[in-house]
Amino acid sequence: MVNYNLTVFEAKIDLCCVKILFVCEYNACRSQIAEGLARALLPENFSITSAGIYPGELNWVTIEVMKEIGIDISTQRSKLLAEVLDRRFDQVIVLAEAAWRAVEMLKTDHKLLWPFPDPACDPGDAEAVKGRIRRVRDQLRERILTL
Repeated sequence: MVNYNLTVFEAKIDLCCVKILFVCEYNACRSQIAEGLARALLPENFSITSAGIYPGELNWVTIEVMKEIGIDISTQRSKLLAEVLDRRFDQVIVLAEAAWRAVEMLKTDHKLLWPFPDPACDPGDAEAVKGRIRRVRDQLRERILTL
């Protein structure tokens, strides 16, 4: 069925885009990093979204760590998985084992589990947290380059 309300640009995106969703628990750190990296590293015909299974806020340390490599994610916002349930994705990549069951209802045949511990939730001083976030950022970068 053709949706005649779409503009030419929107129709083109709908027909030729590769749609990827990254999911973690709070959409505050891991999936936000993945969204920023994927937007920076993947071709323009990729549509990238991230979401969490619980409400959260974008972690300010994550924003700083991404700026270190020239990627500004400060305008990204934390989204609930419920906000994207009606959308179809070509690939759903789950970054937290706790979120795996929540993605069962998503419209996709392709789901990957890339489990990473939440680098922002462990105790420690600011430098220790930054170090853990950097490690996750660098590991996610390597994985995203394989897409």
